[in-house]
Amino acid sequence: MPTAVASQFSRRTPHFEFDSHAHASPAESLSRWRDNLARSWDMGLPDKADEDRFTARVKMWKLEQTLLGSGEFGPVQTRARRDRNIRADQLDHYRVMLIRSGQFNCDAGGQQLRLTSGQLVITDMARAESSESACATALLYIPREPLERALPRALDLHGVSPRNACASLLAEHLNALSESMPGTRDEELPGLEMATINLVAASVAQTAANEEGARAAVECVLLRRARRHIDGNLADEELGATQLCSHLRVSRSTLYRVFEPVGGVSQFIRERRLSKVHEILSRGGERTQISRLAEAHGFKSAAHFSKAFREQYGYCARETPRYQPLNQVSTSERRFEDWLGALMH
Repeated sequence: MPTAVASQFSRRTPHFEFDSHAHASPAESLSRWRDNLARSWDMGLPDKADEDRFTARVKMWKLEQTLLGSGEFGPVQTRARRDRNIRADQLDHYRVMLIRSGQFNCDAGGQQLRLTSGQLVITDMARAESSESACATALLYIPREPLERALPRALDLHGVSPRNACASLLAEHLNALSESMPGTRDEELPGLEMATINLVAASVAQTAANEEGARAAVECVLLRRARRHIDGNLADEELGATQLCSHLRVSRSTLYRVFEPVGGVSQFIRERRLSKVHEILSRGGERTQISRLAEAHGFKSAAHFSKAFREQYGYCARETPRYQPLNQVSTSERRFEDWLGALMH
């Protein structure tokens, strides 16, 4: 069911729009927006009476590796990104949010934040968070590796709210960039993206990490290295804790501590295998025989694969929806959930 409003821009850069006023009633727009977010966030309204006043306006643009956009929501809404959401969408990105107006209250891994107009917050989408807000925002989704390469050292960025000269420049930059995107030429996008990532890195580089924060950052690096190894060896039947300890040169206790927030080593490997199979099945074109695909990604039996796939995605493998490249699909055929999913493809 289409949920996005048709594009008003004559440009090739893929973009998405959602406007609650395009639907028959606030209740219908709320239902469709909640459906858009379902995989990545649990969304609700604290006061049921506010359902008749729900409004949402969202615009997003796909650059090279990042998503840039803006959003405006009312009245107060809640969102929670739980372990099951993290496992469902497998996003390994940072989200940078600039509060343009209104109030945004956030709990990022126990870090309590109350943000108002002009303030920024960065959250790690591989970790749980919750929020309550009624605000207008500028948004940026950045893959983990490009941002961490731009940092001078490992930092725990979950719940960081930079407040320095670079952060002020970043806020101005995000405002200007989101406003100018309709007129931006495609050949300008790579340079704009790199400049934006570097500005985000500069705004947080001055944030001093205490010992606990430093340990968390180091463990994030270990998890990233482990994930890279796992993704490159999904078909290896020997892939597991012993192999990872040898590759990372860490003890088993350290490995288990690193993987504890994501459900453990075995669970994480299973979910990465499922995610890769899901990615392949979601592509256009003729599909590979599912049983062979499962075997090629480390599943020893079709029955085990089928059960695991349904548990993770809520539908069987043959029902996997197909994603087309964003620049081949009209705005009216895309959902916001699909745009987040496209970050992984």
